[in-house]
Amino acid sequence: MGSKAGRRYAKAIIELAQENKLDEKVLDNFKSIHSTISENKELKLMLSSPLIEVDKKQSVLLEIFEDAESLVKQLIKTLADNNRIEILNHVAQEYINLYNSIHHIQSATVVTAVEMTKDLEEKVQEKIKEITGYTANLTNRVDESILGGFILRLKDLQFDASVSGGLKRFKRQLL
Repeated sequence: MGSKAGRRYAKAIIELAQENKLDEKVLDNFKSIHSTISENKELKLMLSSPLIEVDKKQSVLLEIFEDAESLVKQLIKTLADNNRIEILNHVAQEYINLYNSIHHIQSATVVTAVEMTKDLEEKVQEKIKEITGYTANLTNRVDESILGGFILRLKDLQFDASVSGGLKRFKRQLL
């Protein structure tokens, strides 16, 4: 139920947000909603609990996200009216996915031996653009065992420009 319904709500909200030129602000709201619900076990349980009244769930969400755009607040009210408030987190994730798809943005993980510099981040963004034609939201993970360079993971692709990866390839050639 949540998957299709969440996608439909997200599509409707993104269309309204684009019409009102609020799609970036609504994106920020949905990122906040998604991370808040995902990271808060009590909130997640409250939303899925059949024992808690929908009005109470709605008032809690409106209080937590009081600074959200009116479109987002209206969505919360609509979900409550339709007794679907438990799919709010799914709607938020679907909105983020739709926004990223429309704006050709994807997620990527970059593993480096040290914290990524701005220069390296630009080089990685160029490589991603070269490979896929898209830009990416980068997540940096530090792993000292790669010695230097970087490993880029993008969906099911992996680009290994690390020193340890080069040494492994060299070793295989020798054997």
